[in-house]
Amino acid sequence: MTLTILRVTLGVVIFPHGAQKVLGAFGGYGFDGTMGFFTGQLGIPYILALLAIIAEFFGSLGLILGLFTRIAAFGIFCTMLAATLIVHLPNGFFADKGGYEFHILTFGLAIPLIIKGAGSFSLDDVIAHKIEG
Repeated sequence: MTLTILRVTLGVVIFPHGAQKVLGAFGGYGFDGTMGFFTGQLGIPYILALLAIIAEFFGSLGLILGLFTRIAAFGIFCTMLAATLIVHLPNGFFADKGGYEFHILTFGLAIPLIIKGAGSFSLDDVIAHKIEG
């Protein structure tokens, strides 16, 4: 049950960020605006910017459903690590100053999921039981 709580929490927290980037929801700039910012202003290569957007949007949905959990958690971990190093590290620790404290929390949620998987109440668990039995 602990992994389920970690998985759903991380998915629910990251989903609005992904929806901002893909759909323009929650005050976001949508796909084109986000890609323009990532590749232009931040200088991130197109493929890496695309992977970050995919990780946040589809990865968060995967975590909520418990589908491809290890891959989804790894994608979110990598995206948050890059965001920390490229954007937030110079701003210090506190999130209200643009710092990296939020990212540390995402690492703490993602790492156990990468190591242990989805836990109960997941599509990964359903699929595993269908394959085994």
